[in-house]
Amino acid sequence: MFPLYLLTFLFILFTTSLGAIEPPSSTSILELDFITSRKQGENLPKSPKAKQYLQELINEAKEKHLSEETHWYRLLRFKKTRWGYLESEVDNKRYFLSPDGKYNPEKELIATLHSFFTEEAIQEELLHPQCYFPERYHWLKEKLKFDQSRLPEVSCERFKVWKDSLNPDSLSVVFSSYYMQAPASMFGHTLIKLNNKINENAELLDYGVNYAANPVDMDPFSYAYRGLTGGYPGSFAIFPYYLKVNEYNDMESRDLWEYKLKLKPEERDRFMRHLWEMGRADFDYFFINENCSYHLMEILEVAMPELNISNKPGWIVAPGDTIKLYLAEDGLVISKKYRPSLYSKIKYKIYDMTDEERTTYFEMIRFEKAFLPEPKDNFRMSLVTDAVLDTYRYRYTSKQEIPKQHKEYYDKLLVFRSKQTDEYTSKEEVPLSTPPEASHPLSRVATSFGASSLGNFAEFQYRIAYHDLLNVSKGHAPNSELAFFDTTVRTYENKKPELTSMSAVKVTSINPYNSISKDITYMLDTGIQTAVYRNNDETLRKQVGNFDFRFGYSFSNEFGKTPMSLGVLSVLAGVKAQNGRMFENNVRYGVNVSLLYQKEWGNWKVFTGATAQNYQLSQNFNTYYATFKIRYAFSNTHELRVEVNGERFYEEALVSYHYLF
Repeated sequence: MFPLYLLTFLFILFTTSLGAIEPPSSTSILELDFITSRKQGENLPKSPKAKQYLQELINEAKEKHLSEETHWYRLLRFKKTRWGYLESEVDNKRYFLSPDGKYNPEKELIATLHSFFTEEAIQEELLHPQCYFPERYHWLKEKLKFDQSRLPEVSCERFKVWKDSLNPDSLSVVFSSYYMQAPASMFGHTLIKLNNKINENAELLDYGVNYAANPVDMDPFSYAYRGLTGGYPGSFAIFPYYLKVNEYNDMESRDLWEYKLKLKPEERDRFMRHLWEMGRADFDYFFINENCSYHLMEILEVAMPELNISNKPGWIVAPGDTIKLYLAEDGLVISKKYRPSLYSKIKYKIYDMTDEERTTYFEMIRFEKAFLPEPKDNFRMSLVTDAVLDTYRYRYTSKQEIPKQHKEYYDKLLVFRSKQTDEYTSKEEVPLSTPPEASHPLSRVATSFGASSLGNFAEFQYRIAYHDLLNVSKGHAPNSELAFFDTTVRTYENKKPELTSMSAVKVTSINPYNSISKDITYMLDTGIQTAVYRNNDETLRKQVGNFDFRFGYSFSNEFGKTPMSLGVLSVLAGVKAQNGRMFENNVRYGVNVSLLYQKEWGNWKVFTGATAQNYQLSQNFNTYYATFKIRYAFSNTHELRVEVNGERFYEEALVSYHYLF
């Protein structure tokens, strides 16, 4: 006999497109659904009494101004545009029963009332409007006190079975930490976990609610561009929670933070009714604002009418910042749980090992000798074996082909582990990463004063988002950078202000290389920079278009007794291209080599590096860049920095104050 959770999963998988909403559909069924819905929105009951009652309900709804109520706006995702008119954020016409429903909340309400009187037989693949929109029906029924003898209530069996199958006792917002190796995961991510008491001791059997883009391609440049410009449709989906744990925790090494919310029973029911409705809705997906976290806030606002947080982040909605909003609501978050990634679990075990245990572990994970350790005194065989098994899973979870000898060794280890009787205590309750609420604000302004070989200067900096290498790393991926439109305007003595630099997109991921993860380090910078050059023995500065990409490896004592205490050393190579009239053929390009070092301790961080840039391929002179920067953070919002920078023909030193908000 199948376990109940398997039957539930199969039902959800094969009966819905949200993960729990509609049957798998062909284009013709979707078109039929749309045409039928529009007809139902104009439906007139056959009997005169029903027609009269429909008109009474419409009149009462108008008198009460129901179409102007906040809850109706939230159900339809109505927002005022910058030009002052209303428009729904839903971009799927199937969500509206009126042709003008996307722009007119009153017409959509009237069409909804019309549709509730639908008497014609519904095709098997489709549902009655009362069943497609259970929260609309429930809310209007409460507001207008439906007389069921005049407006019969339809039995929505598919919705009831779906709701009873999930049956959450509570909800948790889950934050997935940053994963800099994939464009879609650099911003972090939030989803909702449906907690069921039945699975209290087996939480992985719960279900999750996710909102995400549905890309047709995964080319990183296209994905980034279309994700920033709303080029992908986004939709809600329901899935077994263990699938996301496997994806985030195991395959992408992302720690999870679960925040349990306090909801009343009627709020949980309202959430489920509206979640079902969201199965008909698609939205244009924007990484910066209308993203996963934004739409989760909106669906929770429908569930909890007193909640009002979706308008607080401004036009940048960062997943980590939305966690701060939930925590700021008095009594909303009742508990927090840390779920370490598989990579973090391996690190826990390594940190707990003795020198001899570590030596044995690193020999075993080569999977070359395929040996099984001999029993020793004061040697925790079970700890070492578990760490090796976890490492095998970490390396091969996402790979389709596994070397035969490695698979055979893994099978032998499983048998070997089953015979171990020694025990050890896990120390996973102490998080290796910091929760998102500890992060600094994302936007930044800075003012600087400095001296250079061209004279004294003052400058102003502004960054829309998110994080740079000198910012406090708490709540962010360590040694990472993700910046949008990081702009610097500078003025030298007795000279006009200049646009010194503007990085449209700047991404840096510095992950120490080790025998477990084997991660690479990379840096990408696109935008505008200032090039320094000589003309008749005069040093000049000119703004040029810039593209810079480097990759390589970083090294640190990641598994030492005091991890990362020596800082991180990076060796990179790459290409750089700039365009400007002062260059030969108006462009210069070539390869470069960089050596970088950084270390953070307490409120301090130091970053230094040197780059040798070769432009001979484009028949331009070679150059070099060197920098030394130190930062002191008074708090998450106030920083003081000192920099010394040099390149061919130019040197400078400056002091800057940074305010984050």
